[in-house]
This record gives sequence, structure tokens and C-alpha cells, in this order.
Amino acid sequence: MDGALFRTHDTPELRERFGSGNTSTKRQTPFPMLRLVALMNVRSHIIVDAQVSPSQARKQHPYLGETWQARRVTYKTKTGHKTILTSLPAAEYSAEAIALLYKERWEIELGFRDIKSSMQGNAITLRSKKVDLVYQELWGLLLSYNVIRREAAMAAIQFDRAPSDIRFKVVCDYIAVQLIVMAASNPLSGTGRRLLELRSGIGSLFLERRSRPTTPRTMKISKTLYPVDRYAAPLK
Repeated sequence: MDGALFRTHDTPELRERFGSGNTSTKRQTPFPMLRLVALMNVRSHIIVDAQVSPSQARKQHPYLGETWQARRVTYKTKTGHKTILTSLPAAEYSAEAIALLYKERWEIELGFRDIKSSMQGNAITLRSKKVDLVYQELWGLLLSYNVIRREAAMAAIQFDRAPSDIRFKVVCDYIAVQLIVMAASNPLSGTGRRLLELRSGIGSLFLERRSRPTTPRTMKISKTLYPVDRYAAPLK
């Protein structure tokens, strides 16, 4: 579970509804910000649940608490120690389990990236300028994202691959075109067959499996045709 911010147009109506994002000072952000909190399956990247709220949630819900209680977990890494905060209880999740889950938690960031980059075409601001239309646009993005992710996951099962092996941007464009064509196709009884054909077409859109290097990567000194004085004074 994680959150993401979506920027809206700066109009009086949207500013009044969504307010500004959090900043380190009392200054307002240049644009109103809409906050999304989502629960995502890290294997298929399908959004299981989501809530959309204005950034100024405390203003709209003054009963919210001032503080949160969280569990602090510290574990060793190759370079030292890492500390994270979690709400998962110690009685059910050990520190080792939390450390493993934390690595997978970053998969949700890839899902947010796919929505903002691939589906929105790197557009920074949502298109709608009315409150109801802003909500409609964002929920439409999430529903469309789930449709694409579901079909990609079904294709992955068909080809015995992991859903994360799918190239999302290419699959997004492919499925969007195919669904438009499918919507105008007759008879409707052939929809199941067309979906199977759609998933078969995704078979050529998987990421290539690359073998890992057998030796660790090292920094190599670049070669030069000219003699190098290793004891020369640095340039000023």
C-alpha cells in the first residue's frame, strides 16, 4: 500500500476542494493536489483497492489524530543498516519477513509510474477542470489500468510467464486498440474468442530474459593513447 499525488488545474473551485500538497513551509504548492492511496498486488500489479481524497484531509476531517503509532524495524544490508516503519504487528510478521516484504513493496511505484507515464503520456496535470470530472478522470485511469493489467496477467498465465515480464507501455497501446476494434465487432457471442486472440497477441510483447553476468561488475580504467602523469598536480 502506498500513495501518489495527482496535480489538477489551478482554478478557485479546485483550489477550494483539493487545497495544496504538503510542503516544508507554510507556502502553498503552485497547483491543487489530489491524493491517491492504493493497495496493489505486487505480482500482477493489479490495484485491489483505492481511496481518493483531497490533500487537505485534516481540514475536511478535523477529528483525525495528530500522531500515528508505528513499528520500527532495523535490519542489516550489505552497506550497513536500514530502518523502516510499518503497521504490521510483530506477532505475525518477523523483522526478517518485513525486510523481504519491503523489497517487494517498491513494485507499487512501478504501477504508479505506468499510470502517470504510459497512460497519461507524461502529462503532469489532469485534464479536467471541474471537481466531479477530476474524480471521474482519475477513477477512469485506475479502471483502465486494471483492465490492461488483468489482460496482461491472463496472457502471462497462458504463456507461463510472470505478469511483471510484460512491457506495460507497448501492451497498453496494443490492448487499447484491440478493445476499440472489439467493441464494434459482431456477433457479441464471439467476445470470448476475441479475448483469447488478444491474449495470444501479447505473447510477443514480453521482456527478453537476460542471463546474469557470472562475474561481478568492476570499474575499468579507460584507455588513452597519450601518456598519463599520475602524480601531476590537479588543475585549478
